Amino acid sequence: MGRAQRWLLVEQKVPAVSGKTSQAASRCLVAAISSVISALGLLFLWKSGAISTTTAYLLAIVPVSLMIFALVRTLGAAGKNSKASQRYLTRMAITMAFYLITLFMAEHFIEDLGVTGALAAFLALLPGLSFAGVVWIFGALIVEEQDEFYRLLYVRQGLIATGVSFTLAAIWGFLETYKIVEPVAAFWWPTIWCVGIALGAVANKVKYGTFGEIR
Repeated sequence: MGRAQRWLLVEQKVPAVSGKTSQAASRCLVAAISSVISALGLLFLWKSGAISTTTAYLLAIVPVSLMIFALVRTLGAAGKNSKASQRYLTRMAITMAFYLITLFMAEHFIEDLGVTGALAAFLALLPGLSFAGVVWIFGALIVEEQDEFYRLLYVRQGLIATGVSFTLAAIWGFLETYKIVEPVAAFWWPTIWCVGIALGAVANKVKYGTFGEIR
């Protein structure tokens, strides 16, 4: 049986494969993403003065709880997922938790307490490294995935995400150079890359009938 035929058979089995384990994994990812979004929203409200520091710390229970839920569900479903998916979900949950913790640390110590020098540089470096870790974790998923069809879907997602983010970065960079638009913080480009991953999943759904869910 040729590779194309085997891929066709795999595609026909995708709905069965993407059953309960895909739904459980999707809930974990939704919880983790919701944790990050709610934490960023909380950080914005705190820094804008809309809420007090005490209120911010109390409301921080929400993103922390969501992240704990995602981590617990990930570890609980470890035996049901493929080994590559298991490692991906675990690494992503840990990285997102580390990102949230280091982001709040940087904001508190640098912005509020006025820490400067080498310590400030170190604190600012930590959330950047954790954010960059998302890209490396996705790359590890591609390398470690044993199913050729799912590996194809992940590669397509990565290429689409890279194309979207690099295209926008190149265009905006020249617009900045000629003073047509205002400069933007560099961390927005990996953020757009993450959005591109979602767009790549939609493209997979259109072409192959599946988003390429982590299973």
